[in-house]
Amino acid sequence: RPVRSLLMRRLLGSTLSVVVLAFAGCNLVTPPADPAAVLEGTWQAEFAEPGDLEGYDVQLTFDADGKLTQITAEAPAGGTASLDVPDTTTTVVDGDQVTITVPSATGERIFEGSLSADENSITGSLSQELQLPSGDLTVTLPGSDLTLTRLES
Repeated sequence: RPVRSLLMRRLLGSTLSVVVLAFAGCNLVTPPADPAAVLEGTWQAEFAEPGDLEGYDVQLTFDADGKLTQITAEAPAGGTASLDVPDTTTTVVDGDQVTITVPSATGERIFEGSLSADENSITGSLSQELQLPSGDLTVTLPGSDLTLTRLES
């Protein structure tokens, strides 16, 4: 009986090892990286149309998971303003499509764009959704063309 028990333990141990190795190859043991991680680093924002931020040096910083963490704007006459981005901000990368949603007190700012093949620029549009105080109506303001260019990763 002790020999039988020892053989059963070895057989179970070997079977378990094979199963773990098989699942490891299927990314069930180690989950795949979030596709948004490709955005890690600092990006330069360039608006196609002059507007309120004309002449400002605007940069966006993404963490290792691709989450937008900070927006920095340097004024043409000097001085820098930094905004820590709220935890409720979302970044989604699906293939070459990028969507960044930043909530605000009055609604959401949404950037939707296409990631270049070399993953160093994103061309898209920034829009503003306003939620009216009654909560029954959301208005989407026209977007402005925006390009993000990677400065560093």
